Amino acid sequence: MMASEVRMGLSMEPRRVFREALLVWLAAIGGILVFKIFSFVPFIKENLWGIAGIIFLFLPLEWLYRKRADPEAFGISWKKLGQGALWALAWMALTFPLYIPAYRLWFGRSEFHFALPADFWKEVVGFVFLVALPEEVFYRGYLQTRLDAVFPKKIRVLGADVGWSLVVAAAFFAVGHLVEPRPDKLGTFFPGLVFGWLRARTGTVGGAVIFHAACNIWAEILRYGYFGVP
Repeated sequence: MMASEVRMGLSMEPRRVFREALLVWLAAIGGILVFKIFSFVPFIKENLWGIAGIIFLFLPLEWLYRKRADPEAFGISWKKLGQGALWALAWMALTFPLYIPAYRLWFGRSEFHFALPADFWKEVVGFVFLVALPEEVFYRGYLQTRLDAVFPKKIRVLGADVGWSLVVAAAFFAVGHLVEPRPDKLGTFFPGLVFGWLRARTGTVGGAVIFHAACNIWAEILRYGYFGVP
């Protein structure tokens, strides 16, 4: 379900919607930055991932609750999870091989030795439930859907009706990563486009969550393989 199917009780006036979406995004990023400032506190430093995930989940879900909006209208549903998983697998097959030459060129590494830390499973759980799920609920569930009211025009791309809402949500997604001040973090804009396409193609965030988590896991596997396990 996209903008036309969102509960009619919500404001659909473009300026108001964009202002609302911007304020919700600023609240999320601002909240994360506040906790990051206090990351000298051991508990916060050790759990910053989880705190960020809670913020990204809480804000849109609280907003939906207060507006009495249907989460399914924002793609927050387990429906079509199988379809989303198949599309995610297709994108993995298409893009993951490209990570290897890109990684070698960017970091100047040539030798890969497969090795993972004993507690790698904890990172996998974190990537799924503390990163991919909350961020996709926020960016592709809440933000992209709301921005459909601001940018209603669509074109069909590989079976998905997409518009500027997808691009703008991906831009917010990339800029949000600058809470860790590294310019290369802006590169997340490009996978953000794929996450948005998956949301549009399947009607839910499920496929985007799977592909998002898989991208992070694959990047970590490459990092350990090229740089070694600490």
